[in-house]
Formats: sequence, structure tokens, C-alpha cells
Amino acid sequence: MVRAGGLFILIMGVGVILGGLWPRRRIAMLIAGGAGATLAIILTADLLTRPLGVPTRIQFWALAAAIALETVLIRIVVARYKHAGERPFLLAILFVVGLHFLPMAITFGPLCAALGLCAMTNAGIAFRTSHDISVNGVWIIDGVLKLSFGSLMFALVRNAHIA
Repeated sequence: MVRAGGLFILIMGVGVILGGLWPRRRIAMLIAGGAGATLAIILTADLLTRPLGVPTRIQFWALAAAIALETVLIRIVVARYKHAGERPFLLAILFVVGLHFLPMAITFGPLCAALGLCAMTNAGIAFRTSHDISVNGVWIIDGVLKLSFGSLMFALVRNAHIA
């Protein structure tokens, strides 16, 4: 499932980058990224996963648990930061999204955990430092991380399988 996860993450990365470039369209860019990533997986999942074997139950459960964790934590962030302003709210969301990549490593491999650590570090540094750091810049860096790690996940496994 590493290739499928990589494809999903890299497409989401594009949506996140576009949301950082056009903050007034941030939600629309995230929705477009999510829709495009989901469509890509639906159309290519069999091609991406079958050559590498059938995903295990543990991989499916880890993916479901990671998504459930993200959902619960985002609800907590919304409750905790809804009145704190856009900056802490958005940075907390980025941190939670990074955190949910850690258990996803069971499904998508160690690059997914590395992505999670990098994304959490990016959001955490911005959250704890000066307001001089642009939220849009942090958002774009997060998207570049997703695009980069997703591309690596997609390409490295493909190349390893061909070799």
C-alpha cells in the first residue's frame, strides 16, 4: 500500500501548497486535493497494490485507526482553538495531521513516519515561535513535505519492485 499512500499524500500536498498560496481558497484547495487524491486511488488502487501483494488486516486497521485518531484530534483542536484565532488553529491542525502519519507508518512504511515527524516539527516550531513566521509559509512547507515524501513513497517502491 506504500505506492497508493504515496500517491494520495503527494496529491494532497499539491492541494495544501495551493491552499498556502491562495489562503482565501484554502478549504477549497484542501477539498480539491482530497477529492483528486481519492479519485486517483479509486482509479489506480488495484494497479498500485496488486504487484506488491495484498494488504494485510493490520495495514487496514492501522490506516482506519490513524484516520479515526485524526478525526478525534481535529474535533479537540476545533473545540480548543476555535476562539484562539486563525494562526494557532491552523498550526494545531497541521500538527494533528502530522501526528496521524505516525501510526500510518504501519500501513505505508517508515517514510510516512518521517513525514509525520517533519510535519509536526514544522507546525510545532511555528506554533512556539514568533508571529513573524507566516502561517501561509508554514502551510506551503507542509505541502512541500507531503509532495516530497509522497513522491518518494510512490517512486522508491516502484523502482525497488522493478529492480
